[in-house]
Amino acid sequence: MFFGRPLTPEQIKQFRVERELADRQYNDALTALDRAMPALPPLPDPPLPYDEQRLPELNERWRVAPESAPPTHSSVKRWLSDLGWRLIRGRALAEVEPMLLRQQAFNSILVDHLNRNVAVHRSAREAAEAMLGDLRSQRESLAIFHSHLIQYLQTVTRFVDTKDRGETMASLILGLSSGLTGLADDNLRRWEAAGAREQRKDAEVSAELGRMNVAMGAAVDELQTNIATIQQRGLTLKRELERLLAARPALTASAGEAAAAPGPEREAIRAPLAARPDAVNAVTYLGFENKFRGSEDLIRERQLFYLPFFAEASDVLEIGCGRGEFLSLLKSQGVSARGLDINHEMVESCRASGLDVDEGDALAYLDRLRDHSVGGLFAAQVAEHFQPAYLMRFLDTAYHKLRPGSRIVLETLNPACWSAFFDSYIRDVTHAWPLHPDTLRYLVMAAGFQNVDVRYLSPYPEEARLQGVSMPANTDFGLTGLHLVETFNENVERLNRLLFSFRDYAIVAERR
Repeated sequence: MFFGRPLTPEQIKQFRVERELADRQYNDALTALDRAMPALPPLPDPPLPYDEQRLPELNERWRVAPESAPPTHSSVKRWLSDLGWRLIRGRALAEVEPMLLRQQAFNSILVDHLNRNVAVHRSAREAAEAMLGDLRSQRESLAIFHSHLIQYLQTVTRFVDTKDRGETMASLILGLSSGLTGLADDNLRRWEAAGAREQRKDAEVSAELGRMNVAMGAAVDELQTNIATIQQRGLTLKRELERLLAARPALTASAGEAAAAPGPEREAIRAPLAARPDAVNAVTYLGFENKFRGSEDLIRERQLFYLPFFAEASDVLEIGCGRGEFLSLLKSQGVSARGLDINHEMVESCRASGLDVDEGDALAYLDRLRDHSVGGLFAAQVAEHFQPAYLMRFLDTAYHKLRPGSRIVLETLNPACWSAFFDSYIRDVTHAWPLHPDTLRYLVMAAGFQNVDVRYLSPYPEEARLQGVSMPANTDFGLTGLHLVETFNENVERLNRLLFSFRDYAIVAERR
């Protein structure tokens, strides 16, 4: 673009010519700069050092008055030399010696001065050599800088040229597409707005689907519960109808007797043929247990823990056998056992599975048994359904019916765990009395059992418990901070022991 207008081919050609001219001028100036760079002159050599070996000889020549005559090889010459020397020495006191001594003193001062100059020259020479070394290094650095400067300027040439050509092409493209720019921007804004609307719609749809899934899950759960209840009630009505039809001949035969008999006797005749009033309630509780206690497979897996206590036993009795999970485990291990439950539907369900189960009250059933006729007694989630007085009579009767050496195992909810009490115990309306582990253990011991042990079961998941505060490494909290963290963690652990400990426990005891 050129002042808001697209470039014409003539303008582009003119710009190219100007660009080439500018490049030539730039390259010529760069070459001239390179050639104009003055060459560095050669550096002088350092001064020659003194001949250090001649210094001792030169330093000895300042003596002009030797102490003795110079040595000679001829005896005559030696005699004459000694005589002349003695004459000179004799006159030296008056004439020669003062002149020689002054000359010798002057020579001494001169030699000392020269020696000091030699030392100064040596220091100056060393400094000159160091300075020449620095100058050589700087000269080499300057030559390297000069070379890099030329390379950089050549790179700038190519960079500027390429950039200008790119801008020219961009101008052409922008000029050709200027008519489409506004449309593209408008389309982009519309696309962004549509995307925002689509995201809002997706969020609304996701939220609505979530609400529908929750509602559908609740509806499915409610439907499954209703279907299961209807099926169980249908089976109950079917069995009751079959029982009444089977008893119809007896009703016809005794119709005359029932009509002629007094009121109480007439009701006694008709009682076996009357429908059970609690049949529907039994079906309702069976559905409740199926929903909240857990599946049969889950309960069977939990009760594997109790098998070793009855491994060598026989004639085991399970009170409140429910759906028969533990009876089926004992049967799979070859242990003879029978069950008892007050819920008619559960009894029928166990019998349909081939288990030996009776229907009736626990205490009344035990009273009818012979003493020492039971080889072991098991009751899971039953004791909390008994009133305290009934429970103590039940334990006392069980002690007499069990054989010596046999075991009694009583599993129940742990009300000392607050989550178990508020989440499980009060949910079941048939529970009569919560039993603290210490309470049930004492009642079992009071009934005469020995080796009474409490086994805690079903620990609350660790990840669902309250979490303490961890101390980061290499962090100084100070004494006050450490005390606060320790106090907080102790309180968390105390709450976990009260709220989230073991949800069940079992009393295991022996009859001696």
